[in-house]
Amino acid sequence: MYELLKTIMIEELEVEADQVSPDASREDAGLDSLATFELSLALSQRLGVTIADEDLFGLKTLADIAEFIEKRTAGLPGSPGETGSRAADRAETPQDAGLARLLGGGDSFHPDRPGGPAHQLARNENPFQPPESVLDAITRAAAEANRYPDPACGALRAALARHYDLSPDRVAVGAGSITLLQALLTVTAEPGAAVAYSWPSFDGYEVLADLAGFRTVRVPLAREGHDLDALAAVVDEHTRLVLLCNPNNPTGTASGEADLLRFLDAVPRTCLVVLDEAYGEYARDPGLGARLLTSWPNLIVARTFSKAYGLAGLRVGYLLAEPGLISRVQRMVMPLSVSDVAQAAAVASLAAEKELLSRVQDTAAERDRVRAALLALGFDVPPSEANFVWLPLGARAEEFAAACASAGVDVRPYPEDGVRVTTGTAEANNAFLAAAEMNRP
Repeated sequence: MYELLKTIMIEELEVEADQVSPDASREDAGLDSLATFELSLALSQRLGVTIADEDLFGLKTLADIAEFIEKRTAGLPGSPGETGSRAADRAETPQDAGLARLLGGGDSFHPDRPGGPAHQLARNENPFQPPESVLDAITRAAAEANRYPDPACGALRAALARHYDLSPDRVAVGAGSITLLQALLTVTAEPGAAVAYSWPSFDGYEVLADLAGFRTVRVPLAREGHDLDALAAVVDEHTRLVLLCNPNNPTGTASGEADLLRFLDAVPRTCLVVLDEAYGEYARDPGLGARLLTSWPNLIVARTFSKAYGLAGLRVGYLLAEPGLISRVQRMVMPLSVSDVAQAAAVASLAAEKELLSRVQDTAAERDRVRAALLALGFDVPPSEANFVWLPLGARAEEFAAACASAGVDVRPYPEDGVRVTTGTAEANNAFLAAAEMNRP
């Protein structure tokens, strides 16, 4: 597998051969965020298995990546670990392979697998398409695709300001909340600065911090949730930001208002606190972050339309913060990066909130059903306030994920930590539970 990595990096990513050794770190091997994306795409195409770029972010060396890919593909149709008659029986024709790539590639398409394509429960996507009113807004906006989008995102910022009862100058909009977090880290970076966050948490934090030149400080979770006292204790004069994913990705646990107030009170005002509420709509207290804004000038709330609102493919997110900070962040965002289609869809989604939030309740009910079933099977599953559940399987994580993949269900392993499983349709969830029953503790 390492030889395949080496070939791809030299031939397709144009990395110098002397940079490509098994013990090379991702950075030493030239794997920045763009190169990681290109590598994941090339691996998916070469191996016929969906490998998301985020799966590679947390791996430190090329040897780690090679080991991950070997485990990820073990036993799957056409994988290096499959030999003999089974592999021959499942051999794809060139037409099948080409169709698989057109449909998204990899283990999502196996024409000979009973029940059709695999269930995608690794990406925390909303399983429902946007409501009719949102689709109509998308269609109308697409008819004017010959025009440039509004660079100020004026209508969307105004709609968000009304939604949260804020002034528009406290709202920044970008192509997904991750681009705004990158802009925020860029404008606050300085020599010797540090950023702190819990771990495991959203693995994009480390990538963004590295790109901005921050030193990162990880604080282990306690009972799968944020250890806010320990997180506050690591904040010193060099700490410029604390990134707090709440509900936390990948564990789904959430800190309540009392705990957050105590944490905010313990953090000096010279340190910015980013409350990343990408999954906030699924939480028991969905308005928590916005409610705290007026009392804490160093607090920033990050949210997205990708999850509960089901617009992951259009890339639109936003920050809520003090006007001065919003102005600095917005100047760092690439102009015209949020299309008019995305802006129109987001505005329409806010107008359709009642319908969308009923879907959130349906997803939460399915999530709780899946958790109850997993508990009955003997799994340890913490309560979740997101659209996924977490199985802290430790060293069994990759083995369990591979078994699910063989059963046609794609889940997200975190090596040596656990497995995150998105709540999908009832059919997809049932397929996962069937796989879990065959691989119970």
